[in-house]
Amino acid sequence: MNLRRVRIQLTVVYAVLSALAVSSLAYVAVRSGTSRIFDSAEREAEQTILQAASEEHPDNSWFVNVADEWADPLGDTWIEPPLYRITSAGIYDEVRYQTFEQDGTWLAAVKQVEDDAGLVVFIPLEEFEADANSLRWRIWLAAVGTIAVTTLVGWFIAGRSLRPTRRVLAQQRDFIADAAHELRTPLAVIQASASHALSRDRDNETYRKALEEIDQASARASDGVNELLEYARLEAGQAQPRLAPLRLDLLAEEIAASIRIDDTVVEAVESGTAVVQADYILLRQALTTLTRNAAERAAHVKLTVGVESRQGWVEISDDGPGFSDEALSRVFDRFQRGDRKGSSGLGMAIAKGIIDIHEGSIDISNSPEGGAVVRVRIPLARVADR
Repeated sequence: MNLRRVRIQLTVVYAVLSALAVSSLAYVAVRSGTSRIFDSAEREAEQTILQAASEEHPDNSWFVNVADEWADPLGDTWIEPPLYRITSAGIYDEVRYQTFEQDGTWLAAVKQVEDDAGLVVFIPLEEFEADANSLRWRIWLAAVGTIAVTTLVGWFIAGRSLRPTRRVLAQQRDFIADAAHELRTPLAVIQASASHALSRDRDNETYRKALEEIDQASARASDGVNELLEYARLEAGQAQPRLAPLRLDLLAEEIAASIRIDDTVVEAVESGTAVVQADYILLRQALTTLTRNAAERAAHVKLTVGVESRQGWVEISDDGPGFSDEALSRVFDRFQRGDRKGSSGLGMAIAKGIIDIHEGSIDISNSPEGGAVVRVRIPLARVADR
């Protein structure tokens, strides 16, 4: 997926929608603004005709008798308008305001004073038209600027909205690359062992060793694939826990008894009862992974159970070398190993995923006395709250 192209497409859509909205608003604003300007011109013409009626004799005003076809200027005049046509339309057709062109645009106002006669005044519209044009330019320039700004905002918002997608795609690429790397080694061992055994006739012992190497490598590859599938299920939210009350102390004893590693003692320390709300199979898998991870590196591993702040907890402590500072900060990252004793590097990530879907927490630290300490917290069961 080309995210840059998607970002451009989203920005274009956002810009088009913004342009439509802003242009509509600008059109309404122009219509309203220019209408107000020309309304003020009509009010000025109305004031001028009132002055003519009060014998103030404003410029470019006439008394016009349409029936007798004579006109008498009331003040100074410097235009020659179609007086009879304009006056006739104003008196008989009730067209109060009219415009005509002569060295510019003029607005005429007519006031009937007799049956066939009326007052006619003219005012220039140049200033009003200039104001209207200025208003149009300002509004449309503001609209263009707004569209440009909203386009930039759209570009920014599109980038922000695509960040999770970009992150997911990056994680997907990393996951595929890491998975391929993890499977490459056992597959290479299988291929090398098979090719070496088939290159020429061998004795039975050599074939046996080759088959043992192939079996071990295939088992490693199988474990890796299973862990990959398990991790993918957790990431996709498909591993929904079947929650039920579970004795955490008894589970700790069961796990301690099930792990047998040469020269390593795994024991469950006697503690009080802790009933948590958990999926037995998933929680057992997570705690077994954590305990086995400690047992492979230590001579003595202890599991301790307790209750604190409406949570049950199990602490797995060992006397091993502990975690390095680098490994401690990335121990739950997928395909991360603290040393060469790890398997595919997904066990700790899967364990944390299981604890997360139980709405619990998991903390890892190094003990001051030496060794690692892992503490898992799980919410108590409802029956334990009463």
